Formats: sequence, structure tokens, C-alpha cells
Amino acid sequence: MRKLIIWAGALLMAATTVVSAADDPRGTIGEILKAKKIVIMNDLSAAPWQFRDANGNPAGFSVDLDRLIAAKLDVDLEMRNVEWAGLIPGLLSRKSDILATSMSTTFKRAQQILFTTGSWYSTGVVAIVKAEDKDKSWEELNQPGKRLAVKAGTNAVDAAKQFFPQADVQSYPNDVDTYQALKTGRVDASLNDLAVLGVVKAEYDFEALSEPRQLITADTWGFAVRPGDIYTWQYLNFFLAKIQESGELDALKKYWVDGEAWKKDFLEKNSGVSEDRKKLVELLGIGAYVPENNGTRHTLQ
Repeated sequence: MRKLIIWAGALLMAATTVVSAADDPRGTIGEILKAKKIVIMNDLSAAPWQFRDANGNPAGFSVDLDRLIAAKLDVDLEMRNVEWAGLIPGLLSRKSDILATSMSTTFKRAQQILFTTGSWYSTGVVAIVKAEDKDKSWEELNQPGKRLAVKAGTNAVDAAKQFFPQADVQSYPNDVDTYQALKTGRVDASLNDLAVLGVVKAEYDFEALSEPRQLITADTWGFAVRPGDIYTWQYLNFFLAKIQESGELDALKKYWVDGEAWKKDFLEKNSGVSEDRKKLVELLGIGAYVPENNGTRHTLQ
């Protein structure tokens, strides 16, 4: 009889949990709207996508996208900075509500998280070298004695395994460390995303090898949610489709990828804000969202 009572009690607890979960079928989006706050993790080490500006605040293309997500939901945004390898574990352990960053969609990652069907950027992995080596072929790097730098947890790791199995692949926690390794001659090349080329070329005079082709592998960047979080997944797909229709995504790309104004706006202290930035902020309606760790709202300066 006692076992029957315990079993009945367990059933009741399970039923109560189901009813509680069913109170709001929207999953994480429902929780965000109730809390009036969304928490998003980023690895703030890859300009112009996500980085710390001259004043130490989060900035970048994907950070603006995070602000825009918060603005459309009319909630506060709390940014959390973690190393790249911690992003997926952070999502799965509910330390981040969603992943909305420059993350490549891969088979391995898709086994852990649910990617949006829509992407927000198309790019690929390239071999970045010193300017004097720019005329070489990246196929020459696949031999014993050659050393390659990759950022841990990125698509470059998979590209290194697939295309450079004979080389010595060295893993680093962030992009800057891979660039410093190349600059000081500790490695022969850094495998990274084509999207960073403009920044590293200007800062380090690095080039991307173009033989036998520039892109070693092509990929797209998507947002992601926890497995089973279907309503949130549908909402992010809707969000990406709508900002493409409205021209907001193109405006972000024009500012952060095609233009140069962001460098003065965010990399120089007390330089003021360019007209390009003012127009973008007005178009997106993100002026009230400056992501800081306390998650409060501020006026964008």
C-alpha cells in the first residue's frame, strides 16, 4: 500500500509539472515576456561581429541584432560574455535564453541545438597568412611541420581536421591569440572566417590565400534554441524573415561589413557618433538598448 501511495504521489507531481509547463506553451519566449528581460551570451572577441568598444561596452553586428530582438519583444537585454566554447553549454544549461551570434551551422552543432532555418550571414573559412605569403596555396599547409592556429569551438576546427590532417593544429581561446601567434611566427597560418579579413588586414596586414580557391569551406550563420523550444525557434525564424523583408538586415550589413564608420564610432574614445550610426539606430529603433551586465535600459549615446 505504501508503495502505491508513493507511486500515486509521483504521478500527481508529474501531472502538476505538466500542467504548470502547459500554462504557457510559448516556452522560452513566454518566460522572456513574463520576466521582461532576455539574456543572450556572446564571445566579445571578434570585431566587427561582437566585441568590446573603446569604452568597454558590447558592440558589433550580432550585438545590434541582439538589441533588435529585445526591441521587437519590448524587453530589457542582458549580455553575458563567455569564451566561444562556452556558448552551446551555456544555452543548454539555461544560462542564455537563445544563441544569436556569429555561429556557423554545422552537423555536429545541429545534434545538440536547434538552428533556425533562416540564416543572417553567408561566409566561409579561409587561411590567413602574412602578406609575404599571400601567393602560396593553402593546400601547401597540409604537411608535417606546418602549424595552423584555430579558435577553439569554431568551424575552423572542423576545416582543419578535414583539409589539413597532416599539419600541427594549435587551438586558442580567442581570435586575437591566433593573430598574435601568426604575427610572431609561431604558426604558418590562421584558419578563420572570411568575415574577419577586413579587420585583420587593416590591423596586421594579413591576407587570405586565394589558391586553389579562397573559401576552404562555405557556411552560413544562424540563431539557435534549446531542443524542443519550438515556439521560440519559430519566432526567431519569423524575426529573421521580417528583418530581411524590411531592409533592416541589409542596413546592418551596410554599416558593419561594407562601411568604415563603425571603426570611428566604436574603436575611438570620445569621437562622437557618425551620421551613419544615428540613421541606423533610428531605423532599427534600438536607441534605448545598450547591453550591459545589469540588463537595465539606457539611452544610447
